[in-house]
Amino acid sequence: MHTDERKKFDVRTIERNIREGLVSRKEYEQYLKKLRDVSDKVHVEKEKEEE
Repeated sequence: MHTDERKKFDVRTIERNIREGLVSRKEYEQYLKKLRDVSDKVHVEKEKEEE
């Protein structure tokens, strides 16, 4: 099966790729560790206060 390398770790397909042996669990964990922390860019809407 041909897999686009840019989509190898895509959240929509990662479980299938692991199941089919295209990616190991260890490879996936290493990939996740390399990702930058962008949690400061998340917009969280404050809950409206009840009157």
